[in-house]
Amino acid sequence: MLEQIYEYLKKYPQKRFSLRELVRSLRLDKDQAKEALDLLVAEGKVLEPRRRLYQLPEALAKKGLEGRLQAHPAGFAFVIPANPDLPDLYIPKGHTGGAWHGDRVRAEPRPPGRDGKPWGVVVEVLERAHHQVVGRLYFKQGFAWLKPDDARLPALKLKPEGLEGLESGARLVVRVTFPSGRKPQEPYGEFAGYLGQGDSPEVEAEAIIAKYELRSVFPPETLEEAEKVAHLDAKEVARREDFRALRVFTIDGADAKDFDDAIHIEQLPGGNYRVGVHIADVSHYVREFSPLDHEAYARATSVYLPGRVLPMLPEQLSNGICSLKPYEDRLVLSVLVELTPKGKVKDYRFAEGVIRSVARLTYTEVEAFAEGLEHPEQAQILPPDWGPGLEEDLKLLLKLTQTLKARRLEQGALDFRFTEVKVEVDDDGNLHLIPQKEPRARSLIEELMLLANRVVAKHLAEREIPTLFRVHEDPSEEAYNKLVAALGKLGYSLPGGELSPRALQSILKQAEGRPEEPVVSTLLLRSLRLARYAAENLGHFGLAAEHYLHFTSPIRRYPDLVVHRVLRALLQRRITQARKEDWSKRFPKIAEHTSERERAAENAERELTKYYQCLWALSHQGQTFRGTVSGVTGFGVFVSLENGVEGMIRLGALEDDHYQYIEDLLALEGVRSKRRIRIGDEMEVKIEGANPSARQIDLVPTEKFYQSETKPEPTEQEQSKKRRRGKRGKGAKPAAQAPKAAATAKPARKVVATEPKSPAPHAKARSRRVVGPPDERRGFSKPVKVKAQKIYFGSWGEEPSISPKPSAEKSSSKRKRRRRR
Repeated sequence: MLEQIYEYLKKYPQKRFSLRELVRSLRLDKDQAKEALDLLVAEGKVLEPRRRLYQLPEALAKKGLEGRLQAHPAGFAFVIPANPDLPDLYIPKGHTGGAWHGDRVRAEPRPPGRDGKPWGVVVEVLERAHHQVVGRLYFKQGFAWLKPDDARLPALKLKPEGLEGLESGARLVVRVTFPSGRKPQEPYGEFAGYLGQGDSPEVEAEAIIAKYELRSVFPPETLEEAEKVAHLDAKEVARREDFRALRVFTIDGADAKDFDDAIHIEQLPGGNYRVGVHIADVSHYVREFSPLDHEAYARATSVYLPGRVLPMLPEQLSNGICSLKPYEDRLVLSVLVELTPKGKVKDYRFAEGVIRSVARLTYTEVEAFAEGLEHPEQAQILPPDWGPGLEEDLKLLLKLTQTLKARRLEQGALDFRFTEVKVEVDDDGNLHLIPQKEPRARSLIEELMLLANRVVAKHLAEREIPTLFRVHEDPSEEAYNKLVAALGKLGYSLPGGELSPRALQSILKQAEGRPEEPVVSTLLLRSLRLARYAAENLGHFGLAAEHYLHFTSPIRRYPDLVVHRVLRALLQRRITQARKEDWSKRFPKIAEHTSERERAAENAERELTKYYQCLWALSHQGQTFRGTVSGVTGFGVFVSLENGVEGMIRLGALEDDHYQYIEDLLALEGVRSKRRIRIGDEMEVKIEGANPSARQIDLVPTEKFYQSETKPEPTEQEQSKKRRRGKRGKGAKPAAQAPKAAATAKPARKVVATEPKSPAPHAKARSRRVVGPPDERRGFSKPVKVKAQKIYFGSWGEEPSISPKPSAEKSSSKRKRRRRR
């Protein structure tokens, strides 16, 4: 009975129960139940705040939920709970409690409004996300203000110090102060730096670096230490295992400067292979708690901006002593794996080693070599620095890594096919968009790195040694339910009815080559959580891996450097119980920090890339391009061009019909024509304009879009419904034939991309009407009635009056009669 009562209370951790309620709910004897509850109270498992009233200790915790505030420029927001299994909470405009976008807050839910949807209010700001803000200076009513570049942040009043001589429109970095105290006070900003005037690429790059708090300059003590340690110690070389006699080489991009991984392959007498993955031993040079280490931790990752790199380590290390350059001795941590011809791991070991790379290959060269193997008539002349035996090694590696990939996919790993586009800016400021098209060469390196990462993760996890894992948790129950419903409308169902990597991979295979393949891939991708770093081994859903971490890039990722330190301590037998306890305390904070900095770096790279894409679009304004629909929303269609540039066709630019957004199908559907625009559809578009400051590119469809009013092939589910309807209605009259004029192609109409006066509403808030406390709902003024000719998701056009206006007397009498009724 003791356990029965305790388990029941745990189902409702925030609720108080009277003795009578528990006896009735569980059908218990009153005296026995009281005795059991007294024992639970004595053990401290249950509290008794008042006589015969019981609750768990968790019920005393603060009410509401904690999470990050995700704001919208329109003023409303969502709280994304820290617990991923909880749904997002909608916060109406005016109820954010002074919190800004990105702040960690505590929010309390409120009873549903008239629309029946849950909502809440922010009751406390737990942690501020913005300590400095980047924006433009402007003056209003005698005060200096900053308009943040991020439209989700409010305008900020500035102190006058440091603003002397600056003109309106200047780009500034401002430190934000949030006054504390009982009385709520407005935050204010203090001048921290001047970035420039205008919108040049140089100013934009500096603004983004400041916005995401990236570090572009190394402190003097860090550079001094890097200079001191950047040399090869002969004693250290002699102590290590010597791999310099092996045919070790690197494969990287043509413009790569830091080479942190090298590989080799040996064929063993029994028919197996030994593959060596040799990773630059950065942990030998970057000592824990040193100035180099503090700076590397603060940066957490190298940031690759278009035309500029912000490395995690100074150049003396990243491009110097740690880089595995050809024909030079370098210290490495090596993973040596014995594989069968079928790709099964037979054995493995680790070693502190020294290598001398015999060649520096590029992805382009290896891809050309692989192409020549498939088509000997197209074989190209090999580069002169390819020594003897290198061709045979590449043949073995290409074959073996394809086997490894096939084996990985059989185990359920997901394989999304998205083309990456690299953005390069030359010395003259010209933009070059280069799609990455070396699938076999990149796959060769990727499979070997995945293999090394999994082997190291498994080795440390099995020995219960604390480390930093790369985790990718299972999708939430809410995401699972949405995915099942959406796939069902497309005619797909998850095998076995459960969400597993193998089930998702089978769905991808079923959709391969079909019209809805891009939609299915996008639906699956949206259902997944973001990968992150963690001190716990939670597995990697996307890779279908029980153990996974990052080990192969310590020059550019701090978590890899941490794993190197752990592995070296294990190899040198320096792991004690005290050290393990210390790691267990420190690693969760390191995991959280590196995950946050990784997101900031990704956002900065994406934003500056979009800025350069807008500059490219401006230089090609009015030109026509082929593209593919890459996204569909309630306010427009995103189209990706062949070079990776992505723009949007607004609903106002689709003039052949009124389109409605069908969320489950990720499609727009014409109300009259039932024509659908879905992800993966090919379109010919014209660049109408671009706004680099807003990161927006406006596209419009060309005449071909209006001339090809073809409906997409129906899904299996739609076909079966049609067949069922056909059987039931055999006696029905045939539908009237469409007029001849409707069958002919419509003449091309001039399309104008109109800029909305206010930002488009958030998808999750579109269905909400009036949400807020009851007293505020009653206080809303009655809206003005307008006759609408067209409705484009909030864009209203007034219908011109045809009949003469009624007299004032007549209209007033109508109003009186209406009131009497």
